[in-house]
Amino acid sequence: MKFSENMLLQYKDGKVIRIAFNNRLSSIVYVVDMEGDRWAYSMERETLISLFEISEISRLTDNYFHRHVDEEELTNAEKLRRDHAWEVVNYVFDQLESEEQIFITKYRNQAIKNAVVHFQINYRTVKKYLIAIWRNGKTRNSLLPSFNRCGGKGQEKKMGERKRGRPRSSENEQGVNIDEKIKKYFQIGLNRYYYNDKQNSLKTAYELTIRDFFTVKKKEQNGDIVSILKDSSKIPSYHQFLYWYKKFNNPKKEISKRNGSRVYHQKYRGIIGNSTQDAGLGPATLWQTDSTPLDIHCVSSINRSILVGKPLLHIVIDVYSRKIVGFSLSFESLNSYSGAMMALLNSMISKKEFCKRYGIEIEDEWDVACIPQKVFTDRGELNGKQIESAIEGLGISIQNSPSYRPETKGIIESMFYHMTARIKPHVDGVIINGNRVRERGEIDPRLQANLSIDEVAAVLIKCIIFYNNFHVIEDYPLTELMIEKGIEKIPRQIWEFGLKHEKGQLRVLPEEMIKMHLFPKSEGLITSKGVKHKQLLYASQFSLKNNWFETARIEGSSKIKIWYDPRDLTHIYTKNEEDNGFHQLTLLDHLIKFQNKAIEEIEQIVKHEKEIDKKGKARELQEKMKLFDDIEKIVSKGKERTEADRDDSISKTQKIKGIKENQKKERELQRELSRAEGGEVNIEYQQAFVSEEQYDDELDLFRSLQDWKDTDG
Repeated sequence: MKFSENMLLQYKDGKVIRIAFNNRLSSIVYVVDMEGDRWAYSMERETLISLFEISEISRLTDNYFHRHVDEEELTNAEKLRRDHAWEVVNYVFDQLESEEQIFITKYRNQAIKNAVVHFQINYRTVKKYLIAIWRNGKTRNSLLPSFNRCGGKGQEKKMGERKRGRPRSSENEQGVNIDEKIKKYFQIGLNRYYYNDKQNSLKTAYELTIRDFFTVKKKEQNGDIVSILKDSSKIPSYHQFLYWYKKFNNPKKEISKRNGSRVYHQKYRGIIGNSTQDAGLGPATLWQTDSTPLDIHCVSSINRSILVGKPLLHIVIDVYSRKIVGFSLSFESLNSYSGAMMALLNSMISKKEFCKRYGIEIEDEWDVACIPQKVFTDRGELNGKQIESAIEGLGISIQNSPSYRPETKGIIESMFYHMTARIKPHVDGVIINGNRVRERGEIDPRLQANLSIDEVAAVLIKCIIFYNNFHVIEDYPLTELMIEKGIEKIPRQIWEFGLKHEKGQLRVLPEEMIKMHLFPKSEGLITSKGVKHKQLLYASQFSLKNNWFETARIEGSSKIKIWYDPRDLTHIYTKNEEDNGFHQLTLLDHLIKFQNKAIEEIEQIVKHEKEIDKKGKARELQEKMKLFDDIEKIVSKGKERTEADRDDSISKTQKIKGIKENQKKERELQRELSRAEGGEVNIEYQQAFVSEEQYDDELDLFRSLQDWKDTDG
């Protein structure tokens, strides 16, 4: 049985423990009880294994994480408390020579005493922080306060007739309550006069807002138009404006809008790691990632006669073992976050289902599914606000290389060359010698393309599996212990050696938590036809059970925050408020043609359908003109016949009175016409049928018709 950090175990009696630290160099595993306030304690690995064998203990699906959060939804108070607690915890760990010492009483107590003196807090507070870290996955958000369980979060005081807040000193001026309308005025005023490069003061922004929304225009005798304040008792004060500014304000937005985004990124953004590479601790300590256009032209998966150009390849590699831990192939733009995100996601979760999508069955040939400590990249797709939430939520540190310094990430750069060299001899549409000018008569490689992006991805998977399991890295520096153990310079063997003999820790997190932090976010729309996203419709048993779509039809559509996989829009995800996890919605059956399609493929399908519709509508319009002409000809002939047979001696009343009787006779005539050979009845028959004076009732008419048929036959 393999043990990993954060693994949950449950006894038969219901007790749940989590593995807080796994020392692979000894037989000790440290665990923490998920209830109570007991310190983490040690257990023999053999003891745990024996408990597994007799089914006294079992592995538990992880639903004990503190909570899934979106950084944007946290209040400043929550962030301040979390960051303070994180600073305390890091201070404690800095007092120790190794992580394992935190579990040994004499080292731990001394480190806590130093923290108590340094931060002026008590012993129990530090203990609470440390236990929370172990219980909730060793991430920064493990230390979030439980404000979400308190009542009244985000609720404002109800507005009545009396003014809320501190009464004014003058009894004659009671002031005005700030309602939704005035708050909207404040937001517009701030965006218009404060969040811009003119750098107006808040006081100026307030005064200009009052001018825009709390004055009336009046024409003076000389013809000038002036702004006159409304009733002063109905005008919000500057202190009220200042109060709502503090509630609305986003410091990042303020600095970026007033001073420019360049100043913000230079002086005020969070500093996430540095470019120092430190892979000596073992597997999953440091990963490198980068992207490059793959020198292979592809055809469309929808219509293979359409050329779609070169895809973008992202690779993630473990620096210690040189093992490729994940990749993504897409038509995203260079330095796109989506491509990098999908490569990281692929690195952190099981590869079985991913490979199966491309028709490749695997067992343990590519068994990497863990969270790294650090990710080293250049200043591109992982340098911005989109990755900030992921690194904090997953406990990852991002290290950026200097600009224009590819040599600092030579491992990943050489991997691109290695992958391309493996593929080029076997496929068409390959670019040879970069962007050189083609010689006269030389075939354009784009015209030779014959593989879709999925087929190229399948080829890459095969190459990666071969590389990880069989490729010999000639220049890899083996250690003395590796040589002693007979380790070959093959990525898989180096990885497995590191897990057994080095200090690198494999950290695991629930797949839905990883997806929540890495998937792009967007807004969906709950409509009566389904949850709408990218012009597609989704539903689930949960949404049907809870009457989402009936409610939308009755009360109108509503917005919902969703997460999605850009490579496959078969499913989208939203928060499940019941268990604070991910809720999956699936593409509706009538849109099955979009199943397993990426955003780019769906856009191609939609574009192709629009072109077909455009041609069809032009043809439809032309045929409609002919239809109008045909209808008018028929109507014109009918009018002429009616005018010729019109009997003006019959009054309008008589015509209307006989409609029902005439309808019966017409029905019999039509039936007889349909039975007659060739659909025709001679004139004598028609005259006999319509001459109502010759018969007293319908029975006589029927007999007459039968006699006529007998004689005619």
